[in-house]
Amino acid sequence: MAELSADNRGQQLLESDRKLQQARSNIMEATRTALETEETGFSVLTDLARQREQISRTTNEVDSINHSITQSRQVMLQMSRRAAIKRKALWVMIVLLLVTLVLVVYFLWIKKK
Repeated sequence: MAELSADNRGQQLLESDRKLQQARSNIMEATRTALETEETGFSVLTDLARQREQISRTTNEVDSINHSITQSRQVMLQMSRRAAIKRKALWVMIVLLLVTLVLVVYFLWIKKK
């Protein structure tokens, strides 16, 4: 019976050792997976930081373009207004010249008779 008990203990020790080795293997695998996950996380964070910087630059460029377009729109509006004023002034001068011409013709030819 003592021999059976020693064999039983030996098998229990072997089984415990196998389970311990399996647990160590599981722990090593979990550690490796955790390190790979950490590396992936750092890589993702680096990519996100780069993308955030790119989005920030793009936003600044869009704001700058928007500002330029607004200024251009204001300049175009001013040019349009000035052109309209110049057209009106030109028509007023044409009318005044025609009136003056009609008066000159009236006084020179019609009044003389």
